[in-house]
Amino acid sequence: MNLAPLRSGALLLLAGYAVATYWVFTRSTPLVATRPVVIRLAHWQIERGPPEGIAAVIQRYEELHPRVKVEQELIPDRIYRQWLRSNLAGDNGPDIMEWGSWVEGHKDLPARYFTPLTAELAQPNPYNRGTSQEHLPWEKTFHDGLTCPKRDSPDPGQIYAVTITETTMRLFCNAQLLREVTGSEAVPRTYDDLRRIFALTKRYAALTGRPLAALAGSRDNGRAIAETMFSGPLLGLNQRLDDDGNLYLYNRKLLGAYLAGRWNYRDPHVKAGLALVREVAQAMKPGFLQLRRDDAMLEFFRGEALFLYYGTWDATTLRQMVPFEIRTLRLPAVTADDPIAGRWIAGPLGEGQGETTLSLYVNRATPHREEVIDFLRFLTSVPGNQRFTDHSLWLPAINGVQVPEVIRGFRDYQVGHAFGQATYDALGSSVSLVWDRNFHHLAGDQGSVDKFAEVLDQAMPAAIRADLQDEVRNTLLLVRPQDAAILGHASLGDDSPAGQRHRLRQQEMEASQTISEGQLGQARRALDFAKERP
Repeated sequence: MNLAPLRSGALLLLAGYAVATYWVFTRSTPLVATRPVVIRLAHWQIERGPPEGIAAVIQRYEELHPRVKVEQELIPDRIYRQWLRSNLAGDNGPDIMEWGSWVEGHKDLPARYFTPLTAELAQPNPYNRGTSQEHLPWEKTFHDGLTCPKRDSPDPGQIYAVTITETTMRLFCNAQLLREVTGSEAVPRTYDDLRRIFALTKRYAALTGRPLAALAGSRDNGRAIAETMFSGPLLGLNQRLDDDGNLYLYNRKLLGAYLAGRWNYRDPHVKAGLALVREVAQAMKPGFLQLRRDDAMLEFFRGEALFLYYGTWDATTLRQMVPFEIRTLRLPAVTADDPIAGRWIAGPLGEGQGETTLSLYVNRATPHREEVIDFLRFLTSVPGNQRFTDHSLWLPAINGVQVPEVIRGFRDYQVGHAFGQATYDALGSSVSLVWDRNFHHLAGDQGSVDKFAEVLDQAMPAAIRADLQDEVRNTLLLVRPQDAAILGHASLGDDSPAGQRHRLRQQEMEASQTISEGQLGQARRALDFAKERP
């Protein structure tokens, strides 16, 4: 038997294998990552804009830092809460994660899993060299001075997050559908104009048989417009409850005031707001509370809704995907001459205070704290945030960043009365659940303001007590471990630079602990007062 062909084939196979092996290990991408540090950043902003903007920042950062790889993890908001908690509990949480105080059932996360950035934020951002923000403390370079992270801090006086964008609410209008329904291109300038368009849309849908609503509806954007409409008539009530003169009402303040009998849902200010909420709810298709934000977007895309009310964070998606002309409007303000709520309107509400958002927190357990904070510095520097803004077409959070022409109107804020407040419809997860379960008493064909207010005042006391007890538990999670940390910093304090930093941290922790304990006492007193009331 002639074995020469077999030998030749085997030699050829071996030669091919050798060439392939040489190519893999010398010319192609390495099989093993060459970057020793890997940072994971998780967020739920999977709409058009943020992923592209963050990816552009990551690309440039990795060029500057060959040792570091940054992985962006896009988690749908429907599963984000469960995903985040399970990963943090399993010690597999991302190094950087998005979080917001409005995320139901997650108020305990900052105290459990996040680490403050206060000391770093007090120093200049090195990536701002050569810019207008070069010599300023990092904290001062943000458009609003990090109002939201300060307000939502579990440890008063400490800052746990940085923000990368700024948003506001807008009314997106299908211009072609507006002409069909009203016979005009005129957009609503007053709330009464909008009220008339609601009626015209309902009549047009009945005449044509088309599935058409004035407002695209879902739980998310339905709640957004409800809270906006609700706010106007509540200004006088807010001022009455603001004993401290802070021009802001925290959840625990509203919760305690309700249990103390200082307000209820039958209050005339509240009922005027509920009447406006009923109007906008009636402009959406029935059952909208069962739907989510994406459902409302699809309804608008299909031409089945004249308006979509939501944040400017959806503007990039709308601009890229809808097949019709969109006009972007402010929601017309309810004024003092309004026939339903005018008596309780002090004037137009100020629309947005330039508050920055998309808050990013650092996992306390990250093994790469130094690199994580360095990446956040670059992301929130003038050059980094400019790159994010240019690729996402979302507003910047950092002063000195140029706003692209196409989104400059998003900073054209309505000037008027301003008062920061927790929402009266979602004070906590239990309150939110009661509101949603009973909303049909307000929005349904047989619904009414009086019926809804009556039902809420029957169900809310227990729900508010449950949410206030959650506030107490979350505060205890923070306060209880602090004594040992304060003593540790005190024992390490001396006249050396490191010792002085320990002394400063000791003072910061003592001050924040005192505030936290005061808030804990207020919450407990509110609960005790509720027990004392008949």
